[in-house]
Amino acid sequence: MAVFLCLVPIINNFAAGLAVLALIFGIVGLIRTRGGRSHYRGLAIAAIIVSVVATGGVIASQAFYVSAIDTVSESVDEAGAEVDSDMDRMDGGATEEILKNDLTVKIGSFETKTDDLGMAESVLPVKITNKADEPYSYEVYVEAVDKSGDRIEEDWASSSTLKPGQSQSFDLFLAPTEENVDELESATFQVFEVSQY
Repeated sequence: MAVFLCLVPIINNFAAGLAVLALIFGIVGLIRTRGGRSHYRGLAIAAIIVSVVATGGVIASQAFYVSAIDTVSESVDEAGAEVDSDMDRMDGGATEEILKNDLTVKIGSFETKTDDLGMAESVLPVKITNKADEPYSYEVYVEAVDKSGDRIEEDWASSSTLKPGQSQSFDLFLAPTEENVDELESATFQVFEVSQY
């Protein structure tokens, strides 16, 4: 019975117990057959052999299952790490890495003018280039900061899927509030977050 159960997960623990019992009874039976006191010497030897085979089967199957579980666990961990990395890229958590390896952002000069109605018009040209090896879509968030580093205003650009080496241009900060126009003219513009899809 132990030989048949030794390969079945979880139940093979019960088979190990049966194999130990078979070994004990086989050894006791073999000792009793010494000196010709019993005719069951072959049965005792068979019990010992079967118990050893069953024990070996239990050990081998346990090693196999532990190895399989470890392999699956490693695969799950790798998949989890990949998902975390992808999530960081999608939610802006990998901005520095994306700007270093995958995306070039060129920020032009901020320009303002007043239209015929006296309303302020402005534009900040931004050009993004996908330098990754795969096509990606990007959301690029640009902030205007004053000399003390405080944010005055922010705007963002959302690209369609850019092939490797492909660029797309945007005009940002088109409708500033009247109070912000003067501050924006002396502001520094910088990328503060990038999402990659």
